[in-house]
Amino acid sequence: MKTTGVVRRIDDLGRIVIPKEIRKTLRIKDGESVEIFLNSDNIVLKKYSPLQGLPSFYKDYVESIYSEIGNNIIIVDRDKIVAVSGDLKKKYLNKNISSELDEIIQNRTIVSSKTKNKVSIINEKAEDASYVIAPIITNGDAVGAVIILSFEEVIDEFIIKTGTIAAKFLGKYIE
Repeated sequence: MKTTGVVRRIDDLGRIVIPKEIRKTLRIKDGESVEIFLNSDNIVLKKYSPLQGLPSFYKDYVESIYSEIGNNIIIVDRDKIVAVSGDLKKKYLNKNISSELDEIIQNRTIVSSKTKNKVSIINEKAEDASYVIAPIITNGDAVGAVIILSFEEVIDEFIIKTGTIAAKFLGKYIE
């Protein structure tokens, strides 16, 4: 376990403040949840993501959609890419999402480009593709997104609807 050298007191209500530097390092934003674990005599805090619990389900989900539409599909939570289909698996799986993508998720609106445009999924590289990004909303919170990318074809209304339906299904599924 890595030590931070930070010591905090528990207040009268049992609360403890997580230092800003640690929240920034772990990308924990105001209002987000953390999970609390016990590991023998240690209390462990972990950033909570409702999308992290079912990786095999998400993998099967994106693969089944991919087999029908043939476009790359990505499922992200607010931090990482949790599932990828198509030829982007090795490039994207388990990578941190870009701040641009996080902002789209926070805005809770479907963003699409029917023609090729630059889109930043991860910080390291922007892709030149047509795309749809549909935020996953559960219990009123934006928890992630479904992204469909096409490098050759133009994204049409059917693909936009497919991404929207996939995101809505996941939002209901994890509620």
